[in-house]
Amino acid sequence: MSVAKDHDYQNDPSLSEKWKFRFAFYDKNGLPAFWGVTPAWREAYKTMTFGQKIKVSFNFFAYFFSVIYLLILGLWKKSILILLLNVVVAVIIAATDLRFLAFIVNIYTATRANIWYYELKTKGIQTWSL
Repeated sequence: MSVAKDHDYQNDPSLSEKWKFRFAFYDKNGLPAFWGVTPAWREAYKTMTFGQKIKVSFNFFAYFFSVIYLLILGLWKKSILILLLNVVVAVIIAATDLRFLAFIVNIYTATRANIWYYELKTKGIQTWSL
């Protein structure tokens, strides 16, 4: 799936208002990195309601249906990586009985799915990195 750089997502009928809200927030305040966020992002996040904070920082579909949901969004590279990561975690759980690890991959996927989709739709970026 090839997407032109700087795609006009506001006029894209395939995107819901929820996605447009997320994308506008990311355009204005930048993307959160794995280890932290920019000061502008942090300040804008503080002014949001609880529902808006959840909307831009967590994706429930990605939490519950991680691999399938990423495939539906067109993020097939990320989907393959998440599937492989789930297999590795399953092996670790079987070997060590650390069952809480089962939630870690899904939580990570839920917090990054919005950003990955933003990068795909607006910049045409889909890499093999998580």
